[in-house]
Amino acid sequence: MDIYKILKLNNRIKNHRIKFLGLWLLSVLDKRYLAIQMDPVLACNLRCKMCYFTDEDYVKKNMKGIFKEDNLEDIAKAIFKNALKLQIGCGAEPTLFKHNTKLIEIAKNHKVPYISMITNGNLLEKKDVSDFANAGLDEFILSMHGVTKETYEDLMDKGIYEKFHAVLQSITEQKKTNPKLRLRINYTFNQDNFYELKSFFDVYDQYTIDIIQLRPIDKIGETTYNEFSLKKIEEDYFEVSNFLKNEAQKRKITLLYPQSIYRNEEESLKVKTQNDSSYLIPYTYCYVSPKFFWKDDFDWKTETFSNWKQRNNWNTSLLKNVFISKKELDKTNRNMLNYSVEIN
Repeated sequence: MDIYKILKLNNRIKNHRIKFLGLWLLSVLDKRYLAIQMDPVLACNLRCKMCYFTDEDYVKKNMKGIFKEDNLEDIAKAIFKNALKLQIGCGAEPTLFKHNTKLIEIAKNHKVPYISMITNGNLLEKKDVSDFANAGLDEFILSMHGVTKETYEDLMDKGIYEKFHAVLQSITEQKKTNPKLRLRINYTFNQDNFYELKSFFDVYDQYTIDIIQLRPIDKIGETTYNEFSLKKIEEDYFEVSNFLKNEAQKRKITLLYPQSIYRNEEESLKVKTQNDSSYLIPYTYCYVSPKFFWKDDFDWKTETFSNWKQRNNWNTSLLKNVFISKKELDKTNRNMLNYSVEIN
């Protein structure tokens, strides 16, 4: 299954009523549509300056906990039947979890169509890359905040630039054995690391990258880095992003990027976008961690998602959204999907 073609199709459908009608039908038929973002452990080995892991008080209060190996099958029975995608890692570092191979195998046994892992890569060994790929992982997503060694190691505090390149090489080699395995780069940019993107392919062209996502900085907590404004790079954004789009097209790389980085910084630090797919986020984005499981009243130990839907009249809620206005939906929409999808 190509998750990116689904994203592009969803992005092309501009009518929110059609989107919710389709989602309602999938739900009524008990089909797959959940995008599960799972943090199996709430910890991280790095202290990236744009991340809340640099806030010691927040980390002490909120970033503790780990799933037991025995929990994995129970979680799978509760929600994997309706999962279109499982992403291992979301707000923490999943490679600190010792049972990822088993988690991937369980997800495959439950026929989850697409399984990815998002990681800073600094703890991945060559054997991990092989084990995860052979277990059924479809995609490695590597986070990076700098093209050069100086910027990478500054913004990704405790990260090792050479180790990051070694992991990219291991994945590139692994793809020869598992050609369906994908490699994605997530580049979070700010006013200080943005222009380095011009030399991205000069440095990383040796690796078989399939997807690149450009992510504008967003305030997600009290962080060491605090230059959240994008005003200094607004005028040059189109030129640089268009350059990357053309270079990605030459290499048949899928590019996920905001068409604009304009935002009213007095109101929000979220980039404005016309991607109406964000309206579906509260109904499809399922976050799972040792401390929080998507909906407050959903007990994965005692019920399944199907049971929970019936108890909460979920299908009725979806159908109601077919008949309400965009203005009403905007009240709860954070515009999380601040990018378009270029399939090359």
